[in-house]
Amino acid sequence: MTQPKLTLYHANWSLCSQMVRVALYEKGLEFDHVPIKLCDHYEEAENISKDYLKNINPTGVVPVLKINDEIVRDSAYIIERLDELEGANNINLWPKEESERERLRNWVYDTTITEGVPLGKTLGTTIPLFSTGLIENLIKKLSFKAIWNIVLRHPRRERKIAFVIMYFSSLKDRVGPLAYKGFVKGILELEKSLPKDGFLFGEFSHADINLMCCFYRLQDLRLDSVLDMPELPKVKSYWENLKNRTSFKKGILEFKDHEEKLNEIFSNKNNPHLEKLKEKIKENIYLKKS
Repeated sequence: MTQPKLTLYHANWSLCSQMVRVALYEKGLEFDHVPIKLCDHYEEAENISKDYLKNINPTGVVPVLKINDEIVRDSAYIIERLDELEGANNINLWPKEESERERLRNWVYDTTITEGVPLGKTLGTTIPLFSTGLIENLIKKLSFKAIWNIVLRHPRRERKIAFVIMYFSSLKDRVGPLAYKGFVKGILELEKSLPKDGFLFGEFSHADINLMCCFYRLQDLRLDSVLDMPELPKVKSYWENLKNRTSFKKGILEFKDHEEKLNEIFSNKNNPHLEKLKEKIKENIYLKKS
């Protein structure tokens, strides 16, 4: 079967873009890619350009995948569609049995940024809250003209409000603590659900892709030592397995372009949320045992 032409519109550091790139490399699918300069990173603001909003994604977000001439949006749905295609690698990212598909769907829902789910409620939606410090640092370096362009053109009201607040004031110290409860609940549920070896559903799946990207974002944010805690032995082993995947190197590491920005923000110091997260994980484990 001839593979359809695939074109990915993405941003290097975008969490959901990482997920789709990893899926493409896991499947062994050939694809072209168009990097998009996001409005919270760059003056060019390509994701809210007239052409992008009209022809690629009217919501102004990435990733978007073109399958021949069909436009497919939302990372979770994109990966489901990719799994239907035959690539060079013999791998299925979704199980065949409906009961297992439903279990996987729940994990995918919990480990990605899902439309309509409040930030901080699930493991996946805590990540943007912890990322606020980095986004705010980038936003404050934009010109007033770029911010005004966001106000005028961005179709997502909640994003333009957040970006304006970050530019003129600050959110980073207020939103991080909102993620503690959701993150701790999610990471402890993962520790409980993981097998001693291998992946969440035995074979590598869509859920493992999402968790790989979430964990790498924790590494970027200098929060990844949470994953090495002795209280989370299965999570620690699992993260090592994820980092050994070829798709991790090709879909994430080969698209790194933000180390300088991260070093500038953290100045080789720990993230201020790190010790609080560790403390809350230990508290929750102790309470469950007592």
